[in-house]
Amino acid sequence: MRTLLLIVLCVSFLAGCESPSEPLRIGSNRWLGYAPMYLADELGWATLSNIRLVEYPTANGVIRGLHNGLLDAALLTLDEAIMLQSTGHDVEVVLVTNLSTGADVLYAQPHIRSLADLKGQRIAAEGGTLAAYFLAHILDKAQLSIHDIKVVNIPVYMHLDALSTGKVDASINTSAAHNPILATGALPLLSSRELNNEIIDVLVVNRQRTSPTLRARIRALWYSSLDAWLEHRDKGDTLIQKRLGIDATTLIQTLNGIVMGDKALNAVYLEQGVLATRIQSMQSYMLEKGQLKHPVDASLLLPACTGDSC
Repeated sequence: MRTLLLIVLCVSFLAGCESPSEPLRIGSNRWLGYAPMYLADELGWATLSNIRLVEYPTANGVIRGLHNGLLDAALLTLDEAIMLQSTGHDVEVVLVTNLSTGADVLYAQPHIRSLADLKGQRIAAEGGTLAAYFLAHILDKAQLSIHDIKVVNIPVYMHLDALSTGKVDASINTSAAHNPILATGALPLLSSRELNNEIIDVLVVNRQRTSPTLRARIRALWYSSLDAWLEHRDKGDTLIQKRLGIDATTLIQTLNGIVMGDKALNAVYLEQGVLATRIQSMQSYMLEKGQLKHPVDASLLLPACTGDSC
């Protein structure tokens, strides 16, 4: 499989096998929706493609890495990509990596039985990330304002302890933490399944630091790794579990709330205008909620070239 991918990469792109001296640096936090990149790294394919994954404990770390020029590309949510562009970063969405259809979850202590019960409660949410966008939707459904709750801005890896010790009443988290959170007594109250594809994960690149050839190479690596995972689930699952530090139950549970970004999904989103529409509606919502200071040009986030012809 390694030899096959190397041949594909060398034949498919005009640049051939001559890679720049410095590898392309892609930042990521540990999320199952980004698993094909981690699998590619485990198999050595990323190295063959002159790509290096830079892991951060939180999405905020990834965002700072782009801000500080330490990264050439990043795995983020679409709302985070919009925020980056609004602050002057020339980023381009290379592909949609996954849709969250239940994997992002609001967990709450048992005394909170409905969304309306969130009034006056302390909600753990990691600031500067998807959590703010998710929280705004939660409050809309609860018919509450941000002033009706207390937001506790702490990294997501601290939420479990905060729930266990009673420092917070609810947590915006993921289904990857489902079983440990249940052990604290908290229960799922709402998930991204109820948000109708509002949460989209993407791979973005700094357009000034990546050529069209490099962007095509990233897409090829993603699709090759995803296909290999789907064709050899036992081996792929084992490698991914080890890399992400999760067990088989957590992997399956999280995957049940994700639609992976294969070629078919990306054709719909990138070639049929779905992503452009989602960017426009998402930024309108973010402007309404005060999460953006000014509109972004959706066309600048979209790739100039999509599909097999790239």
